[in-house]
Amino acid sequence: MDILKIENIKAGYDNKIILDDISFSLKQGELTALLGLNGAGKTTLLKTISGLIKPISGKCIIKDVDCFSFDEKQRARHISFMPQRNSIIYNTKVIDVVLMGITPYLGMFASPTKEHKKLAYDILKKMSMEKYAYANFLQLSEGQKQLVIICRSLMQNAEIMLFDEPDSALDYNNRHMMLSCIRDLINKERRVGLITLHDPNYALNYCDKIIFLEDGKILAEFDTKDVDNIFLHKMFTRIYGKIDIIRHREKYVMVRLDA
Repeated sequence: MDILKIENIKAGYDNKIILDDISFSLKQGELTALLGLNGAGKTTLLKTISGLIKPISGKCIIKDVDCFSFDEKQRARHISFMPQRNSIIYNTKVIDVVLMGITPYLGMFASPTKEHKKLAYDILKKMSMEKYAYANFLQLSEGQKQLVIICRSLMQNAEIMLFDEPDSALDYNNRHMMLSCIRDLINKERRVGLITLHDPNYALNYCDKIIFLEDGKILAEFDTKDVDNIFLHKMFTRIYGKIDIIRHREKYVMVRLDA
């Protein structure tokens, strides 16, 4: 079932067009990767869908309603967005950062309840971050901060979850843990996930679908479980240069040959 439909989106900054006539749909329970070189429009697309950038034209339809007509609070109940870098520059407890995710559901003068705090702690536990619940967020490593911001996105409980390179500050083990957590959450809870990644190997092995962007347009989109090596080799060579693709124990590995 298609939950999110993007129709003919054109967007950019000032007078520069970054995205030109972008259209695709995302199904419930699927995690989709956005791939492309720097400047292809990946982050701009996520910001447009989340309402941070106003499109020049086009629609973003959630269950037959154009979400560009929503106010900020309405949109936040349907769409969560995790940027590449957080904007928190003041001393605050980790659990309070996670609790920020509940804001779209609170009244003007309401505060998080004990139940909300318990849920925030449980989410931190899923990411093995519960021991930092009452630590100062600013004193965490960049990778730990990234995991906390992911927890905030989970706390928001939106049906559509957008992630802009959430693995960028994580080490190898935490990157796999985080991507597994996001994939399982999207699949099991029947949400919609759209994630930008730099490493195509992670997209091939953790995502259900891949959308390639090139110069602000969709170059290709395909399901990872149905694609063959010939198509993959052709597509990835065009984007990333001379590469080889092998499968080992049902996992894809893309290897650059000109590095």
